[in-house]
Amino acid sequence: MERRTFLSAGSASVLALTAGVPSTPADTDPSGPTAPVRAYYQRAAETESARSFANQVPNLAHSASPLRRLAADVPAVFDDVLEQNLVDIVVTRWDVDAGYIEDISGFLAGSLSDAELETLAETNAVVAVTVDSADSAGRVRREWLVAPEDGDWRLVWVDSGNTPQAITRRFIQTIASVDSFEAADDPVGRLSHSVSPLFSLVEYNPWFFGGLRRQELLGIRLGTSDLDSSELVRRFGLLASWMDEADIDTIAGDNAVVEVTMADDELDTTVELEWLLAPEGGEWSVVWFQ
Repeated sequence: MERRTFLSAGSASVLALTAGVPSTPADTDPSGPTAPVRAYYQRAAETESARSFANQVPNLAHSASPLRRLAADVPAVFDDVLEQNLVDIVVTRWDVDAGYIEDISGFLAGSLSDAELETLAETNAVVAVTVDSADSAGRVRREWLVAPEDGDWRLVWVDSGNTPQAITRRFIQTIASVDSFEAADDPVGRLSHSVSPLFSLVEYNPWFFGGLRRQELLGIRLGTSDLDSSELVRRFGLLASWMDEADIDTIAGDNAVVEVTMADDELDTTVELEWLLAPEGGEWSVVWFQ
């Protein structure tokens, strides 16, 4: 990845995901959390039509899942799955809370009652998959939320991960999970935008990320979007001082601000952060946070 150098050595980046979230060993239990996800892709590979595959989805889906309704009403949404081959699968989270579930997808959150949301938040798992797609997307990564029902793990929803909130969450989780700042170089490079100074910061001033290492993510929501050049300069002045006019124009008019709340136990306070993201190569990427 080519990147412009912002800092010298002496100076103090939404049914595709990049790697970088902490993971646990792959679940090989045939009745474990990965079971319905494996079955989903295996049945898709063995089925010739989206309609035929859609007829099988309800058998794998949780009763609270909107996948059941989509399978009945809009089977065409499963067209792409027929062209995907499962490459890798791993459980990355256990028992995520209601806030995390709401962040996964506005459509999912709007489909759940408060009672269903709380029930799903009690026991669940997040299963990350890498799939080879026959279309132009190539190899992509997605995250499934699964939850048990009647003794079996069932599908709740798949998160493409290509949303400003998801990329922000992944960036924070990555910084918090790496063993050292040196180990953060590669994931920060993948998750940050090419005009962003964050890649240089992680190399030359890694303590800029120190707060993220000790703080706990409490909440995340999408704020404003599509700021123009003048708004970007006004709102993110420090960032703008490291960017030339062409860089600013690159992300102007097509961007998103994600509002994040973090708990800082060391300072016994909460921290409010604004994250600026912009799309690049079809993916949302982190530009800056403050």
